[in-house]
Amino acid sequence: MGSQYPMLSGLKLDRRLRELGCELIRQSGSHKHYSNPFHHERIITFPDHPGDVPRMVIEAIVKALGLTHEQFFDPNFKGERMRSN
Repeated sequence: MGSQYPMLSGLKLDRRLRELGCELIRQSGSHKHYSNPFHHERIITFPDHPGDVPRMVIEAIVKALGLTHEQFFDPNFKGERMRSN
């Protein structure tokens, strides 16, 4: 997979974050705030508007999680190995 981030809907991004162990902390209007299981001091926030989440927001979320592009988009990667360290 190249370095280009694919477009994701808010629903797909929500599902992927939950697969990785993120939990919804709160919702402020249309913005959702999630816990970060890899870096507890960092909160993950994204606008849950109709349509796709902008690529730059997805890229920022991947960086905040401390994951690589490949880890985030690999459906088999759930992050268990990283959390056990």
